[in-house]
Amino acid sequence: MQSHLIAVGDSLFSAKPDLRWRLPGFLNEVSGLALTPDGRVMGHDDEVAVICELDIERGEVVKKFSVGRPAVTGDFEGVAIGGDGVFYLSTSKGRLYTFREGEDRGFVDFEVYDIGLRHIGEIEGLAFLQAEEKVIIACKTNYTAALQGAVALYAWAPWNPEQSARPWLTIPMYPLAEAVGARTFHPSSLEIDPETGRLVILASRENAMVELDSEGSLLAARTLGEGHRQPEGATILPDGALVIADEGGDADALMTRYARVTP
Repeated sequence: MQSHLIAVGDSLFSAKPDLRWRLPGFLNEVSGLALTPDGRVMGHDDEVAVICELDIERGEVVKKFSVGRPAVTGDFEGVAIGGDGVFYLSTSKGRLYTFREGEDRGFVDFEVYDIGLRHIGEIEGLAFLQAEEKVIIACKTNYTAALQGAVALYAWAPWNPEQSARPWLTIPMYPLAEAVGARTFHPSSLEIDPETGRLVILASRENAMVELDSEGSLLAARTLGEGHRQPEGATILPDGALVIADEGGDADALMTRYARVTP
């Protein structure tokens, strides 16, 4: 990837952050963010199913609860929340846990589904599409030969949970990679802007972000710069701002907010 910052097209979000803070050590491997129907930010760890409520303005974890007792473990790579408040938490191999929000320091029961992507791709990013009442799933890596050179998104319907996730949108990878000065593009987070329907996709390996329309056409792209070492999760706040979570590595994890600049 080119060493200088790249920006293409008209982004919904400011080029520079207006807020940045470190997460506590127990969230060092923060791997996904999602917004509740009443506008609160929830995040999760990479290895243990503990959900944390994050106060963006104060830079604090104000609540946390466990999925299962003890909390289930796995390689968790994305969370989404439906309009009815149901949480969807996925592992990289397509085990999808569904549950309701719990009390602070409490635990919740859950249901778990195999959404049929174990041999299709490595999952890394979820979003809830309210218009279709489906969970949209991004794969960081595709295992099938037919999808090499593509970014593949799938859809899973909570109202038909025994059915495997189905192909939803396939996007040529090269234009996305070229736009950010890279050779490839590996999704690490997926969000859907509720106002415009834009798909906002982070790529941790390429340290970049793209914004696409609902048919996969590129609208905006940018590299994220040295301020982001491993962008793994994103969500869009009620005021339209974008929040990105970076895993910490040998430091504490990072939260960064970018203000909305385009309606």
